[in-house]
Amino acid sequence: MSNNEGFKAVPKRKLVDEILEQLQNSIFSGQFKPGDKLPTEIELMEQFSVGRSTVREAVKILVHAGVLQVRHGDGTYIKSVELPESYLKTAKKYREQHIYEVRKMLDLQICEIAVANRTEKDLENMQAYLDQRKKALDSGNYADYVEADLHFHFAIAQSTQNELLVDLYRDFCTILKEYLSHLIVQDVRQYDDSTPIHEQLLQAIKDRNTERAKLLILENLKESSRKTN
Repeated sequence: MSNNEGFKAVPKRKLVDEILEQLQNSIFSGQFKPGDKLPTEIELMEQFSVGRSTVREAVKILVHAGVLQVRHGDGTYIKSVELPESYLKTAKKYREQHIYEVRKMLDLQICEIAVANRTEKDLENMQAYLDQRKKALDSGNYADYVEADLHFHFAIAQSTQNELLVDLYRDFCTILKEYLSHLIVQDVRQYDDSTPIHEQLLQAIKDRNTERAKLLILENLKESSRKTN
């Protein structure tokens, strides 16, 4: 007779959260210094008793956050031993408040023009990236989640049909990629899924409801800002 009928599989996201947290504790505790080589993927798999994909996802988001650096054919090295919160607030080229201000300005303006100019194809692209975003987060694939999130917002920018605005947002996404990765690394267990806000935003753009879309943009920015405080 089975004794585990009430057991449930542990979601992959929980496993990635755990490994990411343990890696951070080791890196930021003074055990490593910049330039040190991280144990190999196989060694990490053995130490954590998890599969290859779980280790890779944890390492990948730390690479995106600027904590680790992959040297192809050589290994993974420690790039920064600063705590994510400290790094985010003091060591970046741009201040957090400045990123927020520029993002707010761009997202609100893009949203207004997108509502007026979006096509059915644009809406399909947004939905596809939103689906990818949700799937990646649920699976603990944080690097893919950040990529899908940026693609979703970039798809909104593309729907403005304004080439200059699209180019500006493309460049800004480079900054956002590292910024969003740091939000996850900063406190992975408290990183909530904002999919409902994004789904409502897409619906507002579909409905050509400018005011509703702008309110959702501000709500999303407020959620992101709360995670850094």
